Amino acid sequence: MCNLDKDLLQRYMDKDIDPLEKILLENHLLSCPQCRRDLNQLKIMEWDLNNIAIPKVPKELTAVRNAALDKYFKTIDENETSFERKDIMNLQYRNLKNTVSFINYLPGKKIVENAVRKAAAKSTRETKNKSLLSKIIGL
Repeated sequence: MCNLDKDLLQRYMDKDIDPLEKILLENHLLSCPQCRRDLNQLKIMEWDLNNIAIPKVPKELTAVRNAALDKYFKTIDENETSFERKDIMNLQYRNLKNTVSFINYLPGKKIVENAVRKAAAKSTRETKNKSLLSKIIGL
């Protein structure tokens, strides 16, 4: 079992790795079949994500969606209850929760998480650098 940080493989794929880490990782890959397998899986996943076909949405989908919403609101009107903002918020919350649950099962989730983490870290570094610069120049 290998104890290599798998995030290092992702950074290697993104070419966001220090030269020394790159040399160490490449030497490690020569002797570790598990890491070579993990790296190949990352390469395949990246290729799949870059070459994914965007599905065409049928025109009928809009009509089906509108019919479903009309039916839903008609049922609410028939029950003589009011549909308030909080009901819309609850409906949106449930939809968002279901969407997040679905996204957790999509391939490439780790790649997206790493990209978000990198962007956040970069933003944090830039903010710290600006803060340090402002302290140095006395702003």
